[in-house]
Amino acid sequence: MTMRSLFSIYMMKSIRLLFCIITLWLLPVESVAAQTPPLPELIQHTRFIAYTPSSFSISAGKVSAAGKTGIQADLTLLRPFFDGLITYSSTSGLEAIPRIAYELGYRAVILGIWDPASETEIQNVVQAVKKYPQLIAAVIVGNEGIYSKRYQPQDVQSTIRRLKKEFPLLALTTSEPFFLYFNADYSQFFNGHDLLMPNIHPVFEKWFTPENLAQGVDMVIEVVGKFRTNFNKPLLVKETGMPGSATGNASQKDGFTQKQQAQFWADLLKRFPVSPSQSLACFEAFDAPWKPMEMARILPGDHSKEASWGFFTQDYKKKQVVDRLKRIEK
Repeated sequence: MTMRSLFSIYMMKSIRLLFCIITLWLLPVESVAAQTPPLPELIQHTRFIAYTPSSFSISAGKVSAAGKTGIQADLTLLRPFFDGLITYSSTSGLEAIPRIAYELGYRAVILGIWDPASETEIQNVVQAVKKYPQLIAAVIVGNEGIYSKRYQPQDVQSTIRRLKKEFPLLALTTSEPFFLYFNADYSQFFNGHDLLMPNIHPVFEKWFTPENLAQGVDMVIEVVGKFRTNFNKPLLVKETGMPGSATGNASQKDGFTQKQQAQFWADLLKRFPVSPSQSLACFEAFDAPWKPMEMARILPGDHSKEASWGFFTQDYKKKQVVDRLKRIEK
């Protein structure tokens, strides 16, 4: 074989290798995102919990960011009981959650964007989806911002369209109080999303008291039934539940005790008809004593309930509700 022939063979192999490299580099992002397990499987078999880092807080509008060490400790504590996380924001330290959740073996993370117009949050989500496609199950663009008038539906849609263009196979949605979904003015808006993640809180109904737990559970089940009748979309209830005092069985201002909180969740988890098309997340991971004052700054009124939704106190004390959960085998 002549030198010219050897050179020709070498060049052909080099060109083929270069072509393969370029082809792989140009592969669309959705081929990577397709590694994410099917949404029905995640909905049915993942125990999600809504998670805000225990070290995160807001005071007089000033944010105290969550630290990576604190998030690591949080997620280590939660992992024996939960294998899915739902976040509310992707900045102020929360952008570290996907990496830590991946390292700790969580099954799925649904990332939140608090401000649909935040370029920082959007870019952090984009990077997380690209880096952990097998972990990020969905993205929630906004939380109760339409109801509270922080932003408009078109703001949510704009960000959803942008993310959908980059990740066509990624499930995208928003989250609002349940009653907004049945408002005819928003029917087209919610039907345009890949799944529904409403907040259903019996405790905010005028008739609810800590003593009528069964009626509260009835309400959640009935509202879920209404969703099934009115929408042909996967449903994951993002928030529901009942506060529980941080101090044992001692009743807090509104009369909510840990015993009542535990009973509410035990009854709801027993009765809720989990399937590939519907499930519910636990709400929420940790108490947030800073919430009532911060919420009152924006929405006048008594928001004392908001301090103690947690399954754990802010300083990691386990509440009685956790004992009602079966541990998850890794």
